[in-house]
Amino acid sequence: MCVLRSVLFLSLLLYGFHASAGHEGTKHHSAHRIRQPNSRRHRAANDGALHFEPEPYSKKLELNSSGKIHCKVAGGVAPSVEWFLNTSEPLPEGVSSANGTLLVGAAGKRHAGRYTCRASDGNTTITAEIHLDVVVSPKVIEPSPGSEVHVAETQAVMLNCRAVGDPPPTTHWDRNLTILHQQQDDVDVEGGVNASIARVILLHNGSLWLRAARRTDADRYGCTAGSAAGLARTELTLTVHPEGTVTENAGEAGGGAARAVLVAAGVAAAYMLLVLALMLYCRRRRRSRRQRGEKMELEMAEGREKLVEEGDEKRRPNGAPNGRAHTERDSGADTSEVSGVSRASRRGLEQLAAPRDLLTEQITLGRGEFGEVSLARIDVSALKRLRNPTVAAAAPRSRPVLVKALSTKDEGLCCEFRRQLEFFGRVRHEGVARLLALCSDADPHLMVLEHTDWGDLKSFLTATRSPEQAAQFAAGAGAASGPAPLSAQHCALLAAQLAAAVQAATEQRLTHRDIAARNCCVTSQLRLKLTHAALTRGPDTAHYYKLHHQVVPLRWMPAEALEGEYSAKSDAYSFAATVWEIYTKAELPFAKLSDSTVLERLKGGTLEWTVPDSMPEPLANLLNRCWSVSPTARPHFDDICAEVNAVLQQATAAADGANAT
Repeated sequence: MCVLRSVLFLSLLLYGFHASAGHEGTKHHSAHRIRQPNSRRHRAANDGALHFEPEPYSKKLELNSSGKIHCKVAGGVAPSVEWFLNTSEPLPEGVSSANGTLLVGAAGKRHAGRYTCRASDGNTTITAEIHLDVVVSPKVIEPSPGSEVHVAETQAVMLNCRAVGDPPPTTHWDRNLTILHQQQDDVDVEGGVNASIARVILLHNGSLWLRAARRTDADRYGCTAGSAAGLARTELTLTVHPEGTVTENAGEAGGGAARAVLVAAGVAAAYMLLVLALMLYCRRRRRSRRQRGEKMELEMAEGREKLVEEGDEKRRPNGAPNGRAHTERDSGADTSEVSGVSRASRRGLEQLAAPRDLLTEQITLGRGEFGEVSLARIDVSALKRLRNPTVAAAAPRSRPVLVKALSTKDEGLCCEFRRQLEFFGRVRHEGVARLLALCSDADPHLMVLEHTDWGDLKSFLTATRSPEQAAQFAAGAGAASGPAPLSAQHCALLAAQLAAAVQAATEQRLTHRDIAARNCCVTSQLRLKLTHAALTRGPDTAHYYKLHHQVVPLRWMPAEALEGEYSAKSDAYSFAATVWEIYTKAELPFAKLSDSTVLERLKGGTLEWTVPDSMPEPLANLLNRCWSVSPTARPHFDDICAEVNAVLQQATAAADGANAT
């Protein structure tokens, strides 16, 4: 418990275009010819110039430790990356550079200073500066951990707090995790106005002086040392005995030896009890973890069986009393998702295991909630032979993939990583990116998802705003030409494809939780696929907001999702926001409002969406229902798909009529 309280206290301190083939209005999309993508196809959609992605950042290294500082660039033509000390000086001994990464072997004081990363493609040169600090973490040398101080009432006692580190740490005392300061009663600092009458004095050298101990002073006292290199803390226990039983120097007082023996025996007994308690606690915790893992698997299997039985009852004409089967289906939240993976799913994931050397041309896009997110290519022929050795050897055939790395040990994020594996592994639909492979032979584990030749939908929509942006998009995607401006039929088609994809997920009792244009990709045949890049730190950083120690897509989520209540109805809200993006060509929702204002209005139920004039009225009415404050008022995806398909049929008929005239 002492360890847990210390951690708590430190945390307080640190504060395809198949649907409409044959129509004149859409046939130009299927006529685009796509070149084989090369290393330049992953440039930003609006900027092919040489740039850092992301820009390198300053770092602190512990003395004698090793470290790396990455300098990654995008754009340009075959750029070279070099590191220098200061502006152009050679790197000091013990520091080297490889593939744009600054490597420090055993950090010493001589290695601290300013370093410059220089990238050049022959035509353009860019630089970025960082500062490397070499520090020594604070260490408390007095009091020693677990110290005990005994004093008699009315006696004075000095509690020393000394620490070392670089930069030199500052120290302070706390009592039972409450910081001692001069505004408290009977407490002042050395040389303070009330120092002469205060009973507890905080000395400048870090010591704590109690002029006359009282029985109420008995407690746990902590010495904390802090600097830019970190924090350290140790505790001691002060025991105040009745007056006359303990002298200032127990070793020299009469009967002091006997008391010392008793105290030592008591301390030894307490230490043995503490060790025994810790052993029992650790053993029980390990057993609980094993049981929890088995329980999650059992709950997943039993939960699905129960949901199937309930679903069968609701489908029967007499399965729901008073004919309210449809209402009950719509009103409930998605409770079938469990943060573990079932045995059946685990066996399926084992079949997806693949070596990471199948991935080539890997380029980092940014960082997600688990780790780095990148684009790569995978040899589909080799992957098929790996799955089925009897398949005849074929010529290599590569295709683009999205790679998400799991670089964290956080239990919550690991559960979310497994949840996404479950989502893309179970939902088999042409509008949902397939889980192609799982590279788990070493850390970090890699989730490999299907990707498309034209990349994410957000960049595609931005490119349709003007001919110049379309040309830039085509250059980045390696296409012969960029996308033409979207017609009403094209927009309705994308909305219908997205609705069908999310409906396939809801039929599996799964939720996506981050539906947005940035998390969809599109082919050159205008075929949309739902994926989950979630670049929380990268090009889409501004689209996410940190709430309750989690990063959430604030402008795309309903109020109940702020508290973790995800369901098919919360996905309906996000679906409507994504359709709004399609018709506004990827504008930022509520662009004129700050994140805090959006959060306040969302919680208060006063956040109002405005549909663009180009949106058909039936679709606008549908979206407004999807944005209802109450989840039960939002339509089910069966109804959403039917209404969006009706809008698509009307748009197709209008386009056919215009072409006929």
